[in-house]
Amino acid sequence: MRITVFAGSSRSSAEPFLALARVLGGEIARRRHDLVYGGGRTGLMGALADGALAAGGRVEGVILRRFIDEDVHHLGVEMFEVDDMRSRKAGLDVRADAFVALPGGLGTLEELLEVLSFRKLALHHRPVVLLNAFGFFDALLAQLERAVADGFEKRLSPPYWSVAGNPSRAVDLCEELQADPRS
Repeated sequence: MRITVFAGSSRSSAEPFLALARVLGGEIARRRHDLVYGGGRTGLMGALADGALAAGGRVEGVILRRFIDEDVHHLGVEMFEVDDMRSRKAGLDVRADAFVALPGGLGTLEELLEVLSFRKLALHHRPVVLLNAFGFFDALLAQLERAVADGFEKRLSPPYWSVAGNPSRAVDLCEELQADPRS
């Protein structure tokens, strides 16, 4: 399975989040899945790829040529260069059998919300897992509940996303939900 992971690239990421990303990358690799991600070597992105590579995993990055020119790309992964962010998101999407969102900023949230929106519209049926370690996604989950309560979204059972508290459970959910045609 190819698991696309959305993650922040900030050089200011706190060590507990970096460790979380390394563990997730290692977990994906140990289970013989391929990691697909944004191609960066800094922040959670870099830690994620480092974790997968250290565990002997296969890693694909989809990255803007501009970021390669700025020398922020990971040197140890198979890289797919694109010209713009829409192409980058499409490259991450087309390679995914499942999605996991790690903590991150606007870019991570934008990628996550797009795949959730497309899932809601039945444009895909792949698992979308929020790795909610340290309660990072609590406010987003509350906002989604508010959208249901205020009539902007329908309550779905099961919802078109899943929540995991740790990397092992996130990969479990990718495996379980990808195997279940009702997911």
